[in-house]
Amino acid sequence: MFEAFPPLSGKSPSTLILGTFPSPLSRSRFEYYGNPKNQFWHIIFDVFCVPFENPTYAEKADVLAKNGLALWDTLVRCEVEGALDSSIKNPVYNTSIPAFVTKNGISRVLFNGGNAYKFYKRGIGKIEPLILPSTSPANARLRYSEKLELWRTALLT
Repeated sequence: MFEAFPPLSGKSPSTLILGTFPSPLSRSRFEYYGNPKNQFWHIIFDVFCVPFENPTYAEKADVLAKNGLALWDTLVRCEVEGALDSSIKNPVYNTSIPAFVTKNGISRVLFNGGNAYKFYKRGIGKIEPLILPSTSPANARLRYSEKLELWRTALLT
């Protein structure tokens, strides 16, 4: 069984972005979206017009905090081979999400891909879904520019 990360959040987040579970590379680096092929950080930096010049993880976290974003995952523990959500077995759902949302006065929850929402719905509860295209390199259905526009619209409206 692998363990997920605690939430990555500044002092007053208004939006929570939920993924499914950290990839092996993310777990080895102890960083959300630690695989450089994942487009998440590029999208966040582009949405908020911040130059992406080889930022440190602390700089990435700072961009999130300055823009009222928090990151977490829908699973706290699971067995998984590789990085694909389809290989997840024995998931333990993150039942602390509703309390985190309430405690922080979060007004929006976004899901980084449909699988994040499916795990949330199965194990935790109901929430009005705003499901964005996964930033994973495994999601090649959309070009970067298409993903960026969908994320930009969701984050800036």
